[in-house]
Amino acid sequence: MVFKGTLEEYLFVSEIVPERMYMFNKDLKTGLSVIWNIGTKAEFIIDSQPIAVKKDCFLFLTSFHTIQKIEFEKLRVIQFNQPFYCVENHDSDVGCKGLLFFGASTIPKIRIDHEEKKQFELIWKVLEMEIEQKDDYSLEMLKSLLKRFLILSVRKYRQQNLDINEDSKAIGIIREYNFLVEKHFKTKTTVAAYADMLFKSPKTLSNFFKMHIDKSPIEIINNRRLLEAKRLLKYSKIPIQEIAEELSFSDVQAFSNFIKKHTNKSPTFIRDN
Repeated sequence: MVFKGTLEEYLFVSEIVPERMYMFNKDLKTGLSVIWNIGTKAEFIIDSQPIAVKKDCFLFLTSFHTIQKIEFEKLRVIQFNQPFYCVENHDSDVGCKGLLFFGASTIPKIRIDHEEKKQFELIWKVLEMEIEQKDDYSLEMLKSLLKRFLILSVRKYRQQNLDINEDSKAIGIIREYNFLVEKHFKTKTTVAAYADMLFKSPKTLSNFFKMHIDKSPIEIINNRRLLEAKRLLKYSKIPIQEIAEELSFSDVQAFSNFIKKHTNKSPTFIRDN
């Protein structure tokens, strides 16, 4: 089921079985996605990483993820774009700079128990009913339901990740950094560039990362550039020189050296295998 508003607001809510995969936007270009496995164990390959998802587990994905393979029995999928739910301007924990979207260095995942499932089931049923109403009140009702769904998800994520420091200013900066890298990694390739945008020094950023996560600021940038490079090499016919230019490498040799340093393989090898 799909809701489309007058200002390009988009919401997709549906149960998906393998035979109806055409309904699911595998490229995730819609914006943000919640995937709820209601079948037996599901298997995903996302950005070349295998992910096993048990029954009643949720994944939270952004438009920057690429699903290369899915094996499942039945999924519930919610996909929405920024005009529908402008998460950048919502509460930080629920928004795209929060814990579920862009706020983690790995794909956020939660698993709910029987009692918790009742709450999610109720919201799901009301979402299905409301999306069919198509009246002047539908947009605000659907936004409210989605926000409640995400709040419950954030609460569960916090319970399952007790090491999260709720009041840490540093964690907020790290979330903002991750979000900015996703938006600008093709053109801004140094820690200093993001430090300027955050009004922090590169050293301060490095200290924040050292205290709270196992990656450095430059690793976040390099990993994102590498992921995009591998996607373009494997899934497009764009010439290698143009890929290098798109990712702001000075020349093809610099791009090739970057790829070899991080994969021990040449760009040509990645493209051909």
